Amino acid sequence: MRKGMVVAILVAGAGIAAQHAHAQSGSIAKYPERPIRLVVGFPPGGATDILARILSQHMPESIGQPVVVDNRGGASGTIAAAIVAKAPPDGYTIMMVPSGPYTISPSVYGNLPYDAVRDFTGASLLAWVTNVIVVPQASPAKTLQDLIRMAKEKPGAVTFSSSGSGSLHHLAGEVLKRLTGTNMIHVPFKGGGPALTALAGGEVNFGFTSMPSAMPLINAKRVRPIAVTSEKRMPALPATPTMTEAGVPPPPGLDIREWYGVIVPAATPAPIVDKLNAEMVKVFKRPDVQKRLTEMGAEFVGSSPQALSKQLANDVRTWAKWVKDAGVRVE
Repeated sequence: MRKGMVVAILVAGAGIAAQHAHAQSGSIAKYPERPIRLVVGFPPGGATDILARILSQHMPESIGQPVVVDNRGGASGTIAAAIVAKAPPDGYTIMMVPSGPYTISPSVYGNLPYDAVRDFTGASLLAWVTNVIVVPQASPAKTLQDLIRMAKEKPGAVTFSSSGSGSLHHLAGEVLKRLTGTNMIHVPFKGGGPALTALAGGEVNFGFTSMPSAMPLINAKRVRPIAVTSEKRMPALPATPTMTEAGVPPPPGLDIREWYGVIVPAATPAPIVDKLNAEMVKVFKRPDVQKRLTEMGAEFVGSSPQALSKQLANDVRTWAKWVKDAGVRVE
């Protein structure tokens, strides 16, 4: 091939690349140009879904496009995460995640089709949410110590619900068993909503659940809170003691609260991630949203994308140790 022809091909290639880069840059600048799909790895009714719907309600006002919540429940959110990991990294498929199942799953599932750290990048850690131990309203257990006595008197008879095997609510129950030397039986459900419904109906004796999920049933007097997992009592439940006040302090270094944030496929362009971050933080700073968060037992954060990515990596490492100690495995 003659030298002139080679040069011509290289010049043409460079021109095409430049045109593609320019088109991509223009597309990023106009983002979003169509609806955004906000994937939730759990059924409606749980805290993840509640917080996602806050975004879907308010974000369209400023971005000019719908934000459509897509509930893809199953396997503690891993089915949904696999969908998002394989989605085009263009900002049109994003995911609301609770820290528990997302950061615990890499340790409890033997063969995930994605890497929880490498295949995603954070958009924003939006809120910390306190978990609460609840019992059916008719339960004879009025305190956490009552529940522990029941478990010790009848080993293997006391049952606890969770939003799924390998979820933070599951691991919290396993930690409680180890701290109290009790034998309690785990009953997993496909999400926080179904778990709470079963608990309210007396199908299980107690459960760890998020305050946003539990508050409607607590207010309706269908379930009763006996302890919260935060360091201090929560404004929404001022009469409910912390686990430490109830005589069962969490292990040092283990936070049995959950954070909730939005992640995107790893190769999503930084300008799009920054745009998403700004718009989501704007929503969660609204006075009406702040009021609702407080009533639900959630605390606004609104972190940078980098802060969430760092939190993700740290939590995956931390929970790996606790999963190993508890001997939890989901195949």
